[in-house]
Amino acid sequence: MKGKVYCFPAKTVLGKMAVFVETRIEPRDLIVDLLNHEFLKTRWYNEEVEKVVEVLSENWRPGKRVFVAQAESFEKRLHLREEISSFVDAVYNAGDFDAGISPSNVSFHEAISGGKIAFSDPEKELREAVRKALMMIRYVEQSVSFYERLYEYTFTMKVPVSDAVRIFLMTGDVSKTADTMKKSEEEVFREILEFERNFLISPRIPLEAFLLLREG
Repeated sequence: MKGKVYCFPAKTVLGKMAVFVETRIEPRDLIVDLLNHEFLKTRWYNEEVEKVVEVLSENWRPGKRVFVAQAESFEKRLHLREEISSFVDAVYNAGDFDAGISPSNVSFHEAISGGKIAFSDPEKELREAVRKALMMIRYVEQSVSFYERLYEYTFTMKVPVSDAVRIFLMTGDVSKTADTMKKSEEEVFREILEFERNFLISPRIPLEAFLLLREG
């Protein structure tokens, strides 16, 4: 019958849900696998990220970089803002620090006295660019840092890695981690999402997973 819709319950990495399809598909596990493939791309962002996104969203364009600049004093903050304003697209007051957007080919080699600046890599998604810049300003010791060169830098990283994240770092697989811990995939995946939201670093991204393993 035209317009007929089929519904069935499914258990996914994001929990139980009802799935509606226009065509009866068997086995249903195939649909659940496809859903999980997409759900595993999910990211949760904290309030700090969302506040910076709100500041930058109007002038953001995919392929740009986000940067975060931090200084020890108001005078040094103004000096740093003036220093970088000539080669970035825009600088904004984001509260205790400045944030902005820069071209993908930006170059900045000078050391900064009394401050730090961190650049994301060229990104499609604004939230991811903001997360990366905030993550670097939090953990990287160098005064100037670029995301694609993370492996070169010294880190001050005090991140409590849970068992779920630690095992995921070794397996790279939510299902295997769940089996090892005798937990559901949903529990494990939510722990990973919470870890990423709280600490801004992702065990699901190879470069960042490498850092967690190296520093841990």
